[in-house]
Amino acid sequence: MASRSARILRKAEAGLDERGDVLVGISPAEENSGVQIDLESTLMSMFGDQIRSSVLGVVEGYGLRDLKLTIRDQGALDYAIRARVQTAIERAVREGE
Repeated sequence: MASRSARILRKAEAGLDERGDVLVGISPAEENSGVQIDLESTLMSMFGDQIRSSVLGVVEGYGLRDLKLTIRDQGALDYAIRARVQTAIERAVREGE
């Protein structure tokens, strides 16, 4: 996992925009703008709050602030959503690529 002082340095994505998966995009946001989540899900009415909570849990685990997340869920399970968010974060905090 990235250090507690991690910052989002660039745009990154993880996942697939296919049935049963989730596509997660992440990018830096202006200072003091907080965590912005744009969430679309085929199961929004049933699981929208749970998806948002899972995503925020991963973000908070990295100690990140000031970022934009775009999440396009097509029925992914919770562990897959968390893994895709983590992968997008890892890609976005890497330097020199």
